[in-house]
Amino acid sequence: MERLLIYFVYDKDGTIDDYILFALEKLRPFVEKLLVVANGKVCEKGQRDLARWADEVTIRPNTGFDVWAYKTGIESVGWDRLEDYDELILMNHTIMGPVYDLEDMFRAMESRDLDFWGITKCFEENDPAAVAMWKNPYGYIPEHIQSSFCAFRKRLFSSDAFHALWDGMPMIQSYHESGGTYEQVITKKFADLGYRWDCYTDHSGLDPKHYGCCPLITAPLVMVRDLKSPFFKRRSFFTSKLEFPSAVPFVRDFWDFLRDETEYDTGMVMKNMIRCCNQRDIVESLLLFHVIDV
Repeated sequence: MERLLIYFVYDKDGTIDDYILFALEKLRPFVEKLLVVANGKVCEKGQRDLARWADEVTIRPNTGFDVWAYKTGIESVGWDRLEDYDELILMNHTIMGPVYDLEDMFRAMESRDLDFWGITKCFEENDPAAVAMWKNPYGYIPEHIQSSFCAFRKRLFSSDAFHALWDGMPMIQSYHESGGTYEQVITKKFADLGYRWDCYTDHSGLDPKHYGCCPLITAPLVMVRDLKSPFFKRRSFFTSKLEFPSAVPFVRDFWDFLRDETEYDTGMVMKNMIRCCNQRDIVESLLLFHVIDV
């Protein structure tokens, strides 16, 4: 397949960290064109680094969150030129990796008769408070592909429904509006129209009561080690422990797996977290405590 990848990035300092460049390097052999869209600013070094892997780098105002970055990327390509590709991938910087060779994933998904696909998904959620917070129009949160990586094939991205979604996309004003307007609704929207979808990772053996609605965040060890997701969520390392089901392993177990059993450079993760995250969150997530015998 000939693929177009639109990769969204935002960094408050305008820095492009090594984990982003590593991901783009590993993705580059599988895409014909790679377009990076950055919200806000990108430092000069960051622009030079991105240009090593990207065919185009677009820097736009920090408005509309990830959704309008994708919209900007699609519009810059144009609907006519988009027809030159077999697959459109929308991806962002909130996932880190890959931990595994991406050839296995792309080969496996190319063999499936699908109209759109992702790597991981979130389960259906019916909590009224969550529905209200995300402003979800369905009255519940349907199961959905996580928007950190979603691939659309020509039958879908050539459709009137896909064009209408992006041409009519309202300006996104908040993080939660982004989820309730885009991520949490498009899987059901297109599935209801008859388009076929699936995920690379097999979620069938996962119980939401045990792992929560988003196991890539709350159970990265299971998702990456056992289900072979090549990417993991950066957010796992600084998410409040109140959001984690008590039965799943600590994130420290996942960190130890990455460091000891894979070739992924955990230094890239730590470098980003030290610069961007609350240090107490890092200490608590990775259990960086020592008991001293006095």
